[in-house]
Amino acid sequence: MNWRHFPAYLHERFPLVNMALFAILFLTVLAVAQATQPAKPAAFGPQEAVGILATISFFFRLRVFDEIKDYASDLEHFPHRVLQSGRVTLGQLQRVAWAGLLLEAPWSAWMGWGTLLTWVLVVSYSLLMRYEFFVREWLRARLVLYAFTHLLIMPLIIGWVWSAYAAQPLLSVPLLLLALLSLLGGLSFEIARKIKTPEAERTGVDSYSRSLGYVGAIVAVLVVLLAGVLVQGYLLNLLATRLWPFALMGVLYLVTVVAYLGSLAKPRPKTLKVAELLVSLFMLTSYVSIIVEIAARLW
Repeated sequence: MNWRHFPAYLHERFPLVNMALFAILFLTVLAVAQATQPAKPAAFGPQEAVGILATISFFFRLRVFDEIKDYASDLEHFPHRVLQSGRVTLGQLQRVAWAGLLLEAPWSAWMGWGTLLTWVLVVSYSLLMRYEFFVREWLRARLVLYAFTHLLIMPLIIGWVWSAYAAQPLLSVPLLLLALLSLLGGLSFEIARKIKTPEAERTGVDSYSRSLGYVGAIVAVLVVLLAGVLVQGYLLNLLATRLWPFALMGVLYLVTVVAYLGSLAKPRPKTLKVAELLVSLFMLTSYVSIIVEIAARLW
């Protein structure tokens, strides 16, 4: 690979902010496991540092899988991108993505056979995603179902990290709440980032505003986000946190509602972009607030 262009690809398609979010996701699972059913004393050391890198590696491979699936369409609609312009190639990205297995597998084995087996399960599901469950055309015609089947990888990744740090029984209420929170957060962001104003819709480019209607897509993202708020509140209550995370989630949700109401009254791409940013901010703060509250107790 010509490494000179690889940072440009990362900046465009897998930026540092994404890597930070995946690191925070790992730390959130670690914190909740330590607070509710720890398998070992709370600590942060080499295992956790490698675990963060392994998690980022897994998500990078998912990014590359998406590049493979969407390459032809993106070549037509986004020819200026680093990959589509030929500055990096699919083969080069795949070699980097698969090299991540050399990090993920040893870390999983390091954490125990249960974690290694869980990782194998998650990798297997990701391969089904890569081949779109062998029903590509049927699934792509059903955008919401397509998103849901692919977002199921989030609870599985949560379970992979959870298995490394939680004591038996692994299937517990905190794990289920974390898994549901990740699924709802991911779904709300997935819908939010693919809502377009009627004038911005492009033939051949999928959007939820086309499949659900402009109003329907906005209602959908707000309903899913509200479900996320309720799950977050349940988890915070289970963790016996202070009041500020509840207040923060409530304020963020209300601000997001106002932003989307504004986009309904006057559809503008800029307003939708602000609303999308607020949805991503909800995901970030939901995880960070958990880490902060648990860290204040444990460390």
